[in-house]
Amino acid sequence: MRIPAILFLALSMAACNNSPDQSQDNKTDHTHLLETDSSLVQAPDSAKLPADDELQHYTPDTTNLSPEPGTTAKVMIEGRFHKHEVWQGAENKPWMALVQHDSVFRLQPSRLQVTTFFDPVFDKGRQVQSGREVRGEYPNTLLFVTGIAKLQTSEVDTVGYPSQVILPNTAIDLRYKGKTYTLAASGDSIRQADSASYAVENYKWIISGTKNGRRISQELASDENFESAIYVLLWVGDLDRDGIPDLLADLSNHFNASKVTLFLSSLAEKGKLYKKVADFKTEAYPEIASPDSVAKP
Repeated sequence: MRIPAILFLALSMAACNNSPDQSQDNKTDHTHLLETDSSLVQAPDSAKLPADDELQHYTPDTTNLSPEPGTTAKVMIEGRFHKHEVWQGAENKPWMALVQHDSVFRLQPSRLQVTTFFDPVFDKGRQVQSGREVRGEYPNTLLFVTGIAKLQTSEVDTVGYPSQVILPNTAIDLRYKGKTYTLAASGDSIRQADSASYAVENYKWIISGTKNGRRISQELASDENFESAIYVLLWVGDLDRDGIPDLLADLSNHFNASKVTLFLSSLAEKGKLYKKVADFKTEAYPEIASPDSVAKP
């Protein structure tokens, strides 16, 4: 089972973070290249990374930053990413953060900071720090979202469910305010040749529930092939306060990539329960070895 973003970061971004050369700040749209709290950074593998005193002289790589996505709504998560995965100007947007305080989730304004660190995938052999670390103001931030006027500062009702992963040809019920929404998965679990592990193929999610007295079923996502991965349901709750729970999921089909996707009910088209409003993607790289297996049927 792949944990979205967290597994990607742990495997491909374990590196020490140092404060970048502040003289470089005016050369990038990531204007908040500030020192990151070292307690947030995993201990590096010193045999593979430059020494601390060397990193102090490395400069932020500010070339070829990715453009801002064209969608009105945008989402982002905390973590460590390759430079091109964090689009330019992200820290200048008016973000709302979904933050967990004990057992309560709250949607509230939050600044977003982007700092640099040595990316062992792309910075090897270069005296630069191109990696981008994204952090908000508050601990336990699950998601950043911008560009959706319906989302206001408030506590957010959440929905409990039995599992983050829905195995092929099973389903889970999401119960909220007296109604039940069923998220079903279909697909095939194929045993890999000469291996005890299984691969998922032709996998899809279908959500069904009642809206305005009418029963609706809707396909949310599907992929034919998966690389040691499966979709993961991250969070369910009424972000837009319309009485129907909204969905946050990682819809990546590769074990060291992520595709954190937000579905809102209030923006759904006629005859639909949800609309996919935005996603945040990280890419898969061959430097990361595949896990031995994914969940067995």
